[in-house]
Amino acid sequence: MNAPVITKIMFTVTFPADIGPIHVHPLKLHSLAKHQLPDVEVIDTIEHLFGCQHCFEQYRFIRTTYHASQ
Repeated sequence: MNAPVITKIMFTVTFPADIGPIHVHPLKLHSLAKHQLPDVEVIDTIEHLFGCQHCFEQYRFIRTTYHASQ
């Protein structure tokens, strides 16, 4: 292993990532449905949707409603 990998692991263990919000805000889900989020936020939001059934169901409802209105 090279030093940058070890340094990153040590940093992650020493300073764990903040626990994000429990659920994604509905405005962010609307932005996701309209393709108005930056790539990094899209990845983070979709990752959350895979782990949170509540947010996933909200997104499905928002997306269905958004596409039905077009």
